[in-house]
Amino acid sequence: MPDSTRFREILDRTFVIDTHEHIRPLEKLREGPWDFIELCRGSYVAADLRSAGMTEQDWPDADATPEDRWRAFEPWARRVRNTAYYQSLVMGCHKLHGLPEQDDVNAFSMPALTEAMERMRRRDDLYDYALTGIGGIQVALQDPHWQPFCWETEGDVLRAVFRINCFVMAPFPGQADHNAAAPHAFATAMDYEITGFDSYLELIGRAIEKYKQAGGIALKSSLAYDRTLEFGDVSRDDAARLYARGADALDAAEAKALQDYLMHAVVEAAEAHGLPIQIHTGIRAGSGDCRGANPSLLTGLIAAHPNARFDLFHGGYPYSTELSVMAKGFPNVYLDLCWLPIISPSVTVRMLHEWLETVPVTKLLWGGDCGSVEASLGALEMAKRVIARTLAEKTELERYFSHDTAVDVATGILHDNAARLFGLS
Repeated sequence: MPDSTRFREILDRTFVIDTHEHIRPLEKLREGPWDFIELCRGSYVAADLRSAGMTEQDWPDADATPEDRWRAFEPWARRVRNTAYYQSLVMGCHKLHGLPEQDDVNAFSMPALTEAMERMRRRDDLYDYALTGIGGIQVALQDPHWQPFCWETEGDVLRAVFRINCFVMAPFPGQADHNAAAPHAFATAMDYEITGFDSYLELIGRAIEKYKQAGGIALKSSLAYDRTLEFGDVSRDDAARLYARGADALDAAEAKALQDYLMHAVVEAAEAHGLPIQIHTGIRAGSGDCRGANPSLLTGLIAAHPNARFDLFHGGYPYSTELSVMAKGFPNVYLDLCWLPIISPSVTVRMLHEWLETVPVTKLLWGGDCGSVEASLGALEMAKRVIARTLAEKTELERYFSHDTAVDVATGILHDNAARLFGLS
């Protein structure tokens, strides 16, 4: 068995740029009870629990003692504690709260863990302490989807990206996207009047310019949760005619055509302001349906904008080989592992072997994609294990490339590549 220790040591010495998080605000974190069970409830583990048959009524009583809460939760935990979602969350508790690494969460460890978590959430510097002080994360790109058009973040480590779904999905008065972001309400707040299609397009550019002036570094699309990732080639005249007819007059195909044009307009604005655009591809959280989310559906959009930069998320899983081809063939496509190691570390190892043989090393990135600092630290731990193992196999077992090349891979994935793409020192 190849020894991954030396690569793990390199990874532990590397300052990390984390390309994607959505860590809840401290104000929300401090509402209600807080323990490992609530941590599971607010994480991807909840999706595994639903898949295992758990319902909302099965969650333990919030007023029960830690021991009683665990007794009620344990039968459900046993059903999912094999998954990477669950195991990575336990790893985060090891890192942040001092849970002994040989211990699982159980009736014996639950009271002490609950006390440690309660102390931690009272820290005003929680994000900087946990992510930077414990995790060595220099910058984490935060997607604050709960606060549309507000790019302020807590702590020095978090930098907000700008989610652009609303400009594509909600172009008409009274409309909002699935995060309640409403472009027309934003225009009113800016004292800007939308009088027609041209002024709506100008709003998109103004909003992205405002974000860039506030220190913004990237745009984010989660449109795969709303619609297919295939964005057709629609003329400006056709899009303007569709817009002029209004929302109620458009059938599904016509609404999609207008959305297609607006997505191209968003990418043009991103390019004009020098901002990369991050795009969710592949698996959808909590869903077994990933139709319409194959990254290859983005081929037309990417080919139409050769000077824009696309950071494609989640390794495209389960369409990861298609993403290999795209990142290999398009100079402006970057392959982001965010979320993938905590979906399946073994899939990530397998795909890293493929990507390291097909894709330039400067195009591989990593992010956690988590809602809590515990989950983020667990995701980083899982990623480091996966990267170290893969590099040990590539250098010692396969003798595929040198140790020096492997070091470039390690530091590139966790820091250097994201620093270049997002303009971070």
